[in-house]
Amino acid sequence: MTKPRLRVVGSTIVNRTVTPRRRENADLRTREYLTPDEVEMLIEAVKGNRYGHRDATMILMAYRHGLRAAELVDLSWSQVDLDNARLHVRRVKNGVPSVHPLKGDEMRALRRIKREADNTRIRVRLRARLAVHDRGLCQAD
Repeated sequence: MTKPRLRVVGSTIVNRTVTPRRRENADLRTREYLTPDEVEMLIEAVKGNRYGHRDATMILMAYRHGLRAAELVDLSWSQVDLDNARLHVRRVKNGVPSVHPLKGDEMRALRRIKREADNTRIRVRLRARLAVHDRGLCQAD
């Protein structure tokens, strides 16, 4: 039982010889964006949800203004200038803040959201007052 002759061989390990697990986006689809018709279909699909109008407005705003998800959920009423039809966008990821014009359908949708939010606040305040009054915690008027 003699050992076979051992010889020195070069390394066969070469960087980047393993195939990637996920294919490139270009191989999976021809484009990386939604068409206006696809956005309309998406908006119509979410309108049936509980907060359909709000969700549809968010999709419209994100599409029209190129907002990232973090920028979209960070929007506040102080950034919306309904009188001058302007949207002040604070960008994330070292982006440059900018002011975008709002179109008519966006203005109508935002006004509706604001009106519904104000009505909800009024109803909540009235319910709280009525509850306090029903419990006899308030003084006679």
